[in-house]
Amino acid sequence: MTHSSSFVGTDVLYQYTGAGAQLFSGALFYVVLVRLFNSTDVGAVALFLAIVGLFNLIFSMGLGTAVQHFASYHLGKREYATAKSIVFKILALGFLLSLGGLAFMLYTSTGISIIFMHTTRYSNLIRLLSLVLVGNVLFGILNGAALGLQLFRTSGLMNIIIWVTYYSIALMMGFFFKSLTYLIIGWTAGIFFGVFMYLYFIITSTRNYRGTPRKLTPSLLFQFSIPVLLSSIISYGASYTDRFIVAGLMPLSSLAIYNFALLIATSIGFLVSPLNNIMLPKFSEFYGMGNRENIRSRTAIATVVVSAVYVPAALGIAALSRMIIVLLAGRYYEEGADAISIVSISSAIFITSNVMTQLIAAVRKTRVFIYSSSAALASNLVFSILLIPRFGIEGASIGFSSVYAASFIVVYYYAKKTGLFRTDMMGLTKIWISSIVMVIIVVFLEVHFGTALYLLVPYILIGALTYMGMIKATRLIKRDEELFLGSLFPESASVVKKFISFLASGKNKDVQ
Repeated sequence: MTHSSSFVGTDVLYQYTGAGAQLFSGALFYVVLVRLFNSTDVGAVALFLAIVGLFNLIFSMGLGTAVQHFASYHLGKREYATAKSIVFKILALGFLLSLGGLAFMLYTSTGISIIFMHTTRYSNLIRLLSLVLVGNVLFGILNGAALGLQLFRTSGLMNIIIWVTYYSIALMMGFFFKSLTYLIIGWTAGIFFGVFMYLYFIITSTRNYRGTPRKLTPSLLFQFSIPVLLSSIISYGASYTDRFIVAGLMPLSSLAIYNFALLIATSIGFLVSPLNNIMLPKFSEFYGMGNRENIRSRTAIATVVVSAVYVPAALGIAALSRMIIVLLAGRYYEEGADAISIVSISSAIFITSNVMTQLIAAVRKTRVFIYSSSAALASNLVFSILLIPRFGIEGASIGFSSVYAASFIVVYYYAKKTGLFRTDMMGLTKIWISSIVMVIIVVFLEVHFGTALYLLVPYILIGALTYMGMIKATRLIKRDEELFLGSLFPESASVVKKFISFLASGKNKDVQ
């Protein structure tokens, strides 16, 4: 009945494609933006996105995560009509909330402009941003619905369409009219084009989900979503506190440099976001089935997979940060290189918290997120206030990085309390050893051959080959794990299967 493929690996590839489209479209948007507009306007655009992000969190009320969990939970119980009913009821509620957000931004636009931009000059642009808010709220719920219904391929394809359209239309409008007004109009057109397409696909995909649905209990929905809402708002504050303090104490040009540095450092989140999109629905499905042992075994696998993908990428970006930011934005932005390194290394250390977060959401302990986000906010606020006046954007990056540590401590404690979280420490150790060896070699090459931009690609290739060689040498992937990973892909994905086989140790004999 469900449209989800039995080949989870293929679903993951679709999710990676969608996340990659969002990343590269967004990166291209910023790369072109810094060449079309001055640094003050680029800083203003960064604040526009921050404002929309904040109100999107508030007026979506955590419904995107809620629909993802409850739809998958009822799929696990084989209650397809209930899953469909929940999707459209939550979508209707989200539409009403988005209209509330529209009205609020229209009414308070002048105040928002003064608070965030320190001037009333941007009031009309913020009124226009209210339309982008409506589209973002609806898109978030629709994407959560697709993931909850385990339409992973549809989600991946729609993310490609929406984000390419969203950024390309905005860039074209900005290029031809050289105006922030038309840039926002481009965002609006792109997001609503995607929303209408997404809605069509959700309707057609659930057409055969017939039967009498169980009634959705509002109290159960809000017990799940309200903590997500509150923690999202607090997390937003935790993530942006450093930027707001930079905006208040330093010129907008410094904010532009720092924001671009964070964009680079956090962009590799696209490597784990597709895995997050798979984990929450799958953990929720197993929870609906009452299969606790399956959850435990999957968390152990997930921590290794997430780390194996993310840690080398983050440490590689840290090692090559100066070359990367100069290539993408020019020498003027080189000041942000150290911030990239600090944030990248910190995120790598605490990346397994992603798995714990999905587990906690799947078992409906979402109040934990209030604790973790509060700890993160307090940490960022304290470090930013202490360090930004003295160290500038490097101090801000330390404040931002403290968010990872504070959140990790809290979610680790509660994930262990569930009795469902396992960690493969041997696998994680091999990943870190392999990644550190890779970094040592890359830094050695930088010291001896320099940091000319034409050397960036060779350094990346050498680093990647070193890491893969270390993975094979340390036997991270054993024979039985090779067979399991290979089974996630269809025979048509022979290239992926061969790559997995190459990385595997191949020392163990097949079990007869």
